[in-house]
This record gives sequence, structure tokens and C-alpha cells, in this order.
Amino acid sequence: MVFVKVTGNNLQKAIGLFNKKVKQAGILQEVYRRQEYLKPSMKRKLKKEEAIKNRIREEKKTRNSKKYNKF
Repeated sequence: MVFVKVTGNNLQKAIGLFNKKVKQAGILQEVYRRQEYLKPSMKRKLKKEEAIKNRIREEKKTRNSKKYNKF
């Protein structure tokens, strides 16, 4: 559960801090994920696809860093 203390009647700052904490905790992602039921086979498939995307993204990062760091 996310709590934010409002100090000095600064409500806008408290709302911003609350939104930041909610995002970091992953609460909204959890809500969206639970909106509909996913079969276990679909969960595995999505997890595998996400892993492939992450691996490709990491390979691109290392390739680009090697291109610019020629030491």
C-alpha cells in the first residue's frame, strides 16, 4: 500500500509523489494485467516473447557502446 504525507498544504506535490510511488510499485501494471484472465500457456508465450525483446535490446546497446568505445 502506498502512503504519502501532505505537508504545508502542498497537494499538487503530494499527488505527484503519490503517482511516482504507484508507478514504481507497479500497481497500475498489475491492475491492467488482471483485467482479463490469461491461460498459463499464454503467460509462458508472452514471457518468452518479452525475454526475446529484452535480449535483442541488450544486444543493440552493447553493439552501440562497442562502436563508440574503441579503447
